[in-house]
Amino acid sequence: MKRFGKLLGLIAAAGAGFCATRSLTLGDSDRGKELFRARSCIVCHSINGVGGQSAPDLGRIAERGFSPYSLAGRLWNHAPVMWAAMEREGIARPELSRQEVADLFAYFFAARYFERPGNARRGGQLFRSKRCAGCHGIKSPIREGVQPVAAWQSMEDPIALASEMWNHSVEMRRELDRSHTAYPQLSSQELTDMLVYLRGCVGNRGRSAEFSPASAVDGRTLFAAKGCAACHTGNRALEARPTRYSLTDFSAAMWNHPLRISSQPPELTYEEMRRLVGYLISLQFFEERGDRERGKRLFVTKRCATCHDNPANGAPARSDLAGKMTSFDMVAALWKHGPAMLDQMRGQNLAWPQFAGDEMADLTAYLHGAELKHR
Repeated sequence: MKRFGKLLGLIAAAGAGFCATRSLTLGDSDRGKELFRARSCIVCHSINGVGGQSAPDLGRIAERGFSPYSLAGRLWNHAPVMWAAMEREGIARPELSRQEVADLFAYFFAARYFERPGNARRGGQLFRSKRCAGCHGIKSPIREGVQPVAAWQSMEDPIALASEMWNHSVEMRRELDRSHTAYPQLSSQELTDMLVYLRGCVGNRGRSAEFSPASAVDGRTLFAAKGCAACHTGNRALEARPTRYSLTDFSAAMWNHPLRISSQPPELTYEEMRRLVGYLISLQFFEERGDRERGKRLFVTKRCATCHDNPANGAPARSDLAGKMTSFDMVAALWKHGPAMLDQMRGQNLAWPQFAGDEMADLTAYLHGAELKHR
């Protein structure tokens, strides 16, 4: 996905005849953090090194699908293995509500589960080619009044990074204008590569990369108070621009954004940026799209119809699912009914279905579709 340049980039949606849009429940990362412990996820999984070691660390940067439906697909695919591991450890399988799934998703986002990997070699080349090295020394200053990289306090905290990049961009633009030097725009991948390089140069200082976005409601109020809402109207309205942004994407966008406004942008404190990010996160995960026709075919090829079209199996009929299924609903149903489903499928010698790419989005779009009510 291309996330370069704009504060929130537009991702083209499929045609109205095929694309189903579902409104998602907004999650809270603070509640998600508590749930991660309360539901015993931390017994097996860790977040940035804190927690169990028998399952993957969910805070380590690795390339993953960046959406609720991709997370739902991964959870579905690995559920039988997870349930078996929990049984061996004597851990009770928890049930999750739609809201709790949304909260956990927000927490995984805050833990940077969805960040893309960077390349230190490319990062070093970019640090020089973008002319950052002309002003910023690595361990000692090379220009008066300009901090070396070793003195930066924001490289491990994406909220602080976004705030400092936004505030620094104004001063830097003035300096570059005086020297007739082009303003160095950064893509998300370029910023990621540079951060990997710079962190390697100064070493790991032991600070956690975890953070907590503030309330989306507070962020929306600030979005208006800072004058952002006055520009983002009509076709610039952020609500009309569904996207999938990681935290580094936000930081790169905040760096590039001052180029697109003629007025002096307001400074943003760490707490203000925390509130804005909380609001922007809620926007980008508010709606989910999928192809109903593909989902209808998947319902057959994944053998869902074997149980859900046969009332004798005790599974809810297709029509009972209409208007109810989003990716968060699918995960909630998985943890509530999944073990019984697995036992029943084994009894019928059916393989547990696996989902790849956009398949979970398509399936939930079909199950959510209003036309199921009339089947």
